Amino acid sequence: MKKILKDYFSFSKKETTAAIILLIIVGSFIALPYVYKKKGKPPVIDKQLQEAVLAIQPNATIKDSANIDFTNHYQPAPTEVETKYTLFQFDPNTLDAAGWKRLGLRDKTINTLLNYRNKGGKFRKPEDIRKIWGLRPQEADRIIPYARIDAPQNNYANPEYSSAAPTEKTIAVVDINTAQPQQLKNIPGIENGLQYRIVKFREKLGGFISLEQVKETYGLTDSAFAAMQPYIKFVPAAVAKININTASDFELNAHPYISYTVAKAIVLYRTQHGNYQSVADIKKIAFIKEDLFQKIAPYLTVE
Repeated sequence: MKKILKDYFSFSKKETTAAIILLIIVGSFIALPYVYKKKGKPPVIDKQLQEAVLAIQPNATIKDSANIDFTNHYQPAPTEVETKYTLFQFDPNTLDAAGWKRLGLRDKTINTLLNYRNKGGKFRKPEDIRKIWGLRPQEADRIIPYARIDAPQNNYANPEYSSAAPTEKTIAVVDINTAQPQQLKNIPGIENGLQYRIVKFREKLGGFISLEQVKETYGLTDSAFAAMQPYIKFVPAAVAKININTASDFELNAHPYISYTVAKAIVLYRTQHGNYQSVADIKKIAFIKEDLFQKIAPYLTVE
């Protein structure tokens, strides 16, 4: 056993020398960074560069400059730069770019303001300034107390800024059987396109045979009809009529009072029994009751 260990751990003279040289080389590489470590030197401050930086940073002081690293050309931008401004009374509808600049607004916000005005935008009250895109709340809070808006000089001005009493319009009474949308639009109670629906309903009927029919217009409420009633009148006139001896079921069904079932029955009865001798003959159709007949008869003919 001793012989085996001796043979395994014994080295020749050449092997011993090589091992020693290898250890010296490895040790040298480990010690090299410590031996030749570069000693730090204080940075050289360029006084001209220091003065230039202080010139473009007016809020900085010589004491602050001691903390500025002039050895690195990159300096992160401050998150907030204090802006100098002058507060004065102004009209936001007429103030020019230089005036907004004096108030401390940024160029981008000033351009947004001017573009808004150039496209016809108007500030009706000081608080409207807050609606400008990009205007910071603290900027708005600062300048709004100084905003003064001149009252509009034209007759279409907002009543809020006008001292003159509004002129009362005279509305003419119109015939509901002949009135056009332009004549109806200024009548009280008529809004949201109701004038067009009234005329369209009248045309589909073939004309009104009573003032009460106007109330059947889609979207016309009782209150709206009551408001418009003093300004409309009914003048009896000939209405358009449908010939029940020649009309198709499609033509009959186009009338607001005639359903598709009734139209189909009128045509079918005519096909089976021949032409109608009078409008009253349609009452022979089982489901055309008296109330429906009275409603549609004025719009039918056999000639």
